[in-house]
Amino acid sequence: MNDENYKDEIDLMQIFSMIKKVFKNFLKLIISVIVFYKKKWIVFLILLLLGGAIGFFIDQNKDAKNQYTQEIIIEPKYNSGEYIYDFIEDLEDNFKDSLFVKKLGLEMDLVENIKKISFEPIILAEDVLSKLNEEYNDKGSFIEVYDEKLLEEKKYRNFYKQHKLTIIFDNLNNDNVKVAENILKYIKLNNYFKEVLDLELKQANADLAQNKKSLQFVNEYLTNLNRNPSQNDNESKFVFASESETPTISSLLKRKAELIDIINEKEKQLVLDKEVLTIVHYGDIISARKKLLNRTLFIIPLALIGLVSLFYFFKYVSRRVNNFVEEE
Repeated sequence: MNDENYKDEIDLMQIFSMIKKVFKNFLKLIISVIVFYKKKWIVFLILLLLGGAIGFFIDQNKDAKNQYTQEIIIEPKYNSGEYIYDFIEDLEDNFKDSLFVKKLGLEMDLVENIKKISFEPIILAEDVLSKLNEEYNDKGSFIEVYDEKLLEEKKYRNFYKQHKLTIIFDNLNNDNVKVAENILKYIKLNNYFKEVLDLELKQANADLAQNKKSLQFVNEYLTNLNRNPSQNDNESKFVFASESETPTISSLLKRKAELIDIINEKEKQLVLDKEVLTIVHYGDIISARKKLLNRTLFIIPLALIGLVSLFYFFKYVSRRVNNFVEEE
């Protein structure tokens, strides 16, 4: 038993000795690397400055040149959101068709200057909840579980009221402003939505006139009721047939408030919703320089330092191999 314990102790000592040796060699390697860079610090500082200057020059004159961006916030009306999304998403392919470009009232060289065009919702969680509540009202309860990523999914994009049209141009051109103008104009001229719009506005005008008459009658009835509380007019009973008994001042005031809200909404619709989309904010074309982060300003210095370090490493390995061969 003693011999076995002694052998186990020797084995453990050998293992610890090997671990100690490996750790010691690792520390020596780290110290050697530090000493190497300490000796060559001037060389690597020059490489760092030279690479930074080259990278900065490349970024300024190529990858980091100015880009020209226009952002327009719009609010689709009359369930036109999906049509607008499809239209914008197809533009990249349609811009290759000279006949389509001509229909837009643009020139090929102008659309070729477009680097990117996109349409995306301005995400507000309350818009989703409001839409869900509107759709599921009087149809039982519903449970909707989602996170931030889910809010960006396609199925929710028509729930949002406002959306952002972004156009990025490669070069400055005075005619760039025509792109957004003509695209939005073309969308508004869609025949289907023009018919829907005409019908909606016609109905809104009729509803507005009817509700104003009802409001006028309510005001007159309230006046008469205040003068003679016991008055029981048959015509009044007919108009307020939904009431189980003669209308009271309280019920009439409630009805009056409802009519005022309806009238305000209809007037708002007739003023603000006269087109298939409403422009909330029409942004100018803004020049913006791209950020230099993670570009050649940093890549080139690191690449130069890496290549020189690799050169010295192979030189060191070659020398060690030669020494080993000569010793043999």
